[in-house]
Amino acid sequence: MPHIFRLLLSAAVPLAVLLPPSAASPALAQTAPAAPVSAGPLITLRQVLDSAAARYPALQAAQARVRAARGGRTTAGTLGNPMLAYQVENARFPGGAAVGMAAEHMSTATLPLMPLYQRGARVRQADATVRAAEADARATRQQVALDAARAYYRTAVAAVSADAALNLAQWLDSVVVYNRTRVGQGVAAEADLIRSQLERDRAVADAGMEAAELARSRADLSAFLGDPGAVREFAVALEDTPLALPPALAANVDIGHETRPSSMSPLSRPASAPPASTSVLEASPSVDRRPDVVAARERVAAAGAATAVEQRMIIRELGATLGVKQSGGVNSVIAGVSVPLPLFDQNRGELARARAEQDAAAFELAAQERTARAEILGAEAAARVLSERAAALAARDSAGQRAAYLARADEARAIALGAYREGAVPLLQVLDAARAWGEARVAYYRTLYAQHEAVLALLVARGEDLAAALPTLTTAPARGASTR
Repeated sequence: MPHIFRLLLSAAVPLAVLLPPSAASPALAQTAPAAPVSAGPLITLRQVLDSAAARYPALQAAQARVRAARGGRTTAGTLGNPMLAYQVENARFPGGAAVGMAAEHMSTATLPLMPLYQRGARVRQADATVRAAEADARATRQQVALDAARAYYRTAVAAVSADAALNLAQWLDSVVVYNRTRVGQGVAAEADLIRSQLERDRAVADAGMEAAELARSRADLSAFLGDPGAVREFAVALEDTPLALPPALAANVDIGHETRPSSMSPLSRPASAPPASTSVLEASPSVDRRPDVVAARERVAAAGAATAVEQRMIIRELGATLGVKQSGGVNSVIAGVSVPLPLFDQNRGELARARAEQDAAAFELAAQERTARAEILGAEAAARVLSERAAALAARDSAGQRAAYLARADEARAIALGAYREGAVPLLQVLDAARAWGEARVAYYRTLYAQHEAVLALLVARGEDLAAALPTLTTAPARGASTR
């Protein structure tokens, strides 16, 4: 079952765990945590991606640019219209005297020839422009999906932080109640009560800040859900295990649920030791599938076709004329060709401009390929490192029910609590264990979600469709995953 994070608006832990039975008030003598108040509908990452793909304005604008490019392709393939002319000579002026010469009637049709020998280059330019617009639309779709995923994970991290901060504040409030009771009984110093109150007030302030951050993150996420103006209360659901890596990277990175910590810490590896895995992408990362590189290559092709168009513009207004002339009852054929004399090269500047733009497109393609290769290598390295760290943190305890890292944090806080009740440790050690518990929980899920983001960013860097690849990345949920 997915791990659900909600901002708890009621008690998440019993506040009387530190109170002796004789001092616990009825309101605090609960034996089980109160059920969390529902934060609205449950939103999954798949729902966010589908909503963004269907209604996000940037994607609709990209599709509109594709339609515009296709309209330009239709225009480029259309031939020029012929010119029809009718002419009369030696006709009598209305109301005037007779001319004395037979009237001559001429009907001609002139076909412009320039579109015929320019059509091929214009069509190639328009086709390349359409393909570039389609590649840009795919790149926009991938970037929007990645931005939506990042907003989703930011909301999840904010929810975890708010949950941990509120839990810590309520736990410290129980410490305050316990110390107040002991001070009233005269068995404890008032300094412990004041310090616990101070620590609780600080935790309450932190919980308020985390709640505000959660509200901002939820508002940012709602922009991908269709209506950012109507921010609803909703919860986000995520798997509480790392995402699966692509096959090229997953061979040497174990992110299974039964991973056990190594006897040697990953941080203790010698500096000269080789990395845990070596990807084939490090030698020559392929950028052929990236839509931004495809778009850059199509722009080079379009610029080359534009240069060919300008080269054929040296001879303009070339036309062929065919018609019929009637004079004195005799019909004759009229035929001719009109060719301008290119004494002055009127297109020299445009040709130089087109060649310069072709060179610029080629340089932009080289820069885009270089950037793409760097992004692939960087995303690959980040995904590998974070997957190793997330796998180490997500390693299960001996019972296989939950992460051993979080279990140790719970155990440390419980031990500190028991020792404090026995008078074996001071209050500062209890407060330190409480803070360590909250920091450990936030660090665990922050690392986990960073690994999720890194894997998704790697897919986008390699030019894969994020929405299509998402189901293959989801691992089975961890056993014993709780609902919050």
